[in-house]
Amino acid sequence: MASSTRYRYSQKTKDIGEAKNFSWEYPVPDNEFWNSLDFFIGRNFLKCFSEDEIQRMPLDSTLSKMGKLELLLQLLEEKLSAENAAAAPQTLHDVNYDVWDQLLLGKCTMQWQLGLYADAEKTIRTLLDHRNDKTNLSYGHSLSALLDIQGKYAEAEETEIPVQLWLDERLGKDSPQALGARRTIAHAIWKQGAARQAEAKELFAEVMNLISGMSGGQYAVYQEEQREITEKMLADLEKCGAPTQPVT
Repeated sequence: MASSTRYRYSQKTKDIGEAKNFSWEYPVPDNEFWNSLDFFIGRNFLKCFSEDEIQRMPLDSTLSKMGKLELLLQLLEEKLSAENAAAAPQTLHDVNYDVWDQLLLGKCTMQWQLGLYADAEKTIRTLLDHRNDKTNLSYGHSLSALLDIQGKYAEAEETEIPVQLWLDERLGKDSPQALGARRTIAHAIWKQGAARQAEAKELFAEVMNLISGMSGGQYAVYQEEQREITEKMLADLEKCGAPTQPVT
């Protein structure tokens, strides 16, 4: 990448220091095309392509947000088709699992953001069912959020619980991912009816307590964002809203 290019990470242009080294961070160009899209959209797309491929892309900054997402999905599907053809007669999954995995994640991200929830659920289930490392539950986290947004609350709760325990052990209870898992569970519990709202509130309180303890820790840079996300979700629920959640 050209040294003159400016980049942003998950906290926009804020200096996040050593947090840049976390696996979920990625340098997304700070320009007119990418700045109208959420960070994770750029990250999940750009990881699929080389610098030369990106430089040749028709990334038109005048497109609407939906137009950009449609273009990104088209580019991902074109590359996936080309990679599948190059791998034949074997499957891309068998020839280059990492490329297959990243391309399908990018595809799922665009489907989700375009509101193609059933398609996104099918894609994420493919990733989950055919993952090389069966102990890795990260795609279960995305599946749970997709189930939740489609109103499949009981299934979302059931799917997310083992993911939350796995994230607690792998990254820590105060990691952004583990906090997100607890929010998904709390949201799904709340939406199952008034009888469970007290249970959901207790889980939201646990999340806020964990966020308060992030100060000075390895995830401190995410503290403000996590507090804002949690407070907004709870406020939306109390107003009978149902906020969407991104692929992480």
